[in-house]
Amino acid sequence: MKIRRTHAEKREMVERLYVTEGLSIRQVAERMGVTFQAVQSMLARHNIPRRPRGGNNGPHSRHRS
Repeated sequence: MKIRRTHAEKREMVERLYVTEGLSIRQVAERMGVTFQAVQSMLARHNIPRRPRGGNNGPHSRHRS
């Protein structure tokens, strides 16, 4: 059974996973049960800036300075 979320819930979840937790778009898509393209669209629609490719600078990243 697929969980239905409101637009506000989706925005909050994408922002938390991508911005706060520092997950990649692919990881966010897997957690939310949507496609990579769906997450890209959500980021653009909600004006959430994308990180540069190849850099995971979230709080759990090993590459954080």
